[in-house]
Amino acid sequence: MLSVVSIGPGSLDLLTERARARISSADVIMGNARYIELIREIIPKGSEVITGRMGTEVERAKKAVELGKHKNVVVVSGGDAGIYGMAGLVLEVIGDFNTDSKLEIIPGITAASAASALLGAPLSNDFAIVSLSDLLVPWSEIEKKLEGLAKTDIAVVIYNPKSKNRTVQLEKAYEIFMRFRDAKTIVGIVRNAEREGCEIEITALEDLPDSYHRIDMSTTVIIGCAGTKNLGGRMVTRRGYERKYNYDSGGGNTGNQGQEKRDYIEAGSRIWEKSKAIVGDIVSKYSGSLSEHERRVVERVVFANADPSFLDVLVFKHNPVEKGIRSIKDGKTLITDIEMVKAGINKKYKGKVKCFVNAPKAMEIAEKGDVTRTAAGVRLAKELIHDNIIVIGNSPSACLELFALIEQGIKPAIIVAAPVGFVNAAEAKEMILSSGIPCVVVKGARGGTPSAVAIINEMIEIAYQ
Repeated sequence: MLSVVSIGPGSLDLLTERARARISSADVIMGNARYIELIREIIPKGSEVITGRMGTEVERAKKAVELGKHKNVVVVSGGDAGIYGMAGLVLEVIGDFNTDSKLEIIPGITAASAASALLGAPLSNDFAIVSLSDLLVPWSEIEKKLEGLAKTDIAVVIYNPKSKNRTVQLEKAYEIFMRFRDAKTIVGIVRNAEREGCEIEITALEDLPDSYHRIDMSTTVIIGCAGTKNLGGRMVTRRGYERKYNYDSGGGNTGNQGQEKRDYIEAGSRIWEKSKAIVGDIVSKYSGSLSEHERRVVERVVFANADPSFLDVLVFKHNPVEKGIRSIKDGKTLITDIEMVKAGINKKYKGKVKCFVNAPKAMEIAEKGDVTRTAAGVRLAKELIHDNIIVIGNSPSACLELFALIEQGIKPAIIVAAPVGFVNAAEAKEMILSSGIPCVVVKGARGGTPSAVAIINEMIEIAYQ
């Protein structure tokens, strides 16, 4: 059996259950070295791993088809395998071989979806995706597509904008869009979407060249259209609701239109309140000896994940919620392991929020092979961590580095530890629980950014009420 498995943008908590199942039962796993590394934690010990590099995709596909006749073979593909991925190539190879190979294609989250969610909702209306890579498609063809898209008033997602050897394609694309689009058109740039080192930027088309130095093959660029706006720091392409509901006006709604707006808002409020009530009922049945504030934190985590089973893995030790509330009121510095956690912190928070994962020094430390970048970021924050708040929502290695600092005498005021993963995550969180520091921990392999952010944000809500 041959499966082409989409692994999404890179974060394991965005991997589908079906993708995990196919990987866990694979005899052979094949893929680009970069994608293999992203799923390294969940590759079964007994599976044979065959890695390849860029430019060897055809040979890899042929070998996968041949091995798939006798073994369970998984070909991993970043994002969605059917969108600039391996699915099409494998199908072509099967067609050329004229075989009756059994093939399954597992869909996933493509870079456009991941980047869009991080930016806001720039793809809420019609959009197109185009790759600037001219390794397989002549640049003259790409240029014609870009010109046609630039003339059409829809959002455009650009894949493969720039590499070490391809530096002029993005500049040419920029020149084309500047000819046909307003220079103030909103542009979103996401680098390493849902991976370590995630960077998010919203700018204007005319200012795009200022960001060239940060753009590479791991970057997705989304060029908005006339309907794309920057709403409260989020990139949003309007679909037309504003024409019907006029919700962005302070007044002026009359008659049926005004009533429709009120009905729309009231319906949303009712859904919200009903959802909160359901979660409250679930938690109240199992909350046991939780304090009122701890119960609120639990409800927030269950609500954020839409998963009551978090009741079984959420642990409070040494009265962390009350300690966290006091620390928040005191304006303690809050340190996160990744930028995504930092971005999710409630903007009400009056203290400083720091993340060092993208600091040049962290990259330098990681390149030496000593630790991961997230662990290097925690190491760089050593002088800040003492008596402050640290929130870890992604990286087990950041937890391990933090525990090493605690053993050296660095004592945070409170720790929120919810890294996700099958390797080191459970063990690292047990070490945090044994540290003697007030902590909220999601035990086992589960967790992730939504859980970590939910925990700290509920403390912030309570502190500022």
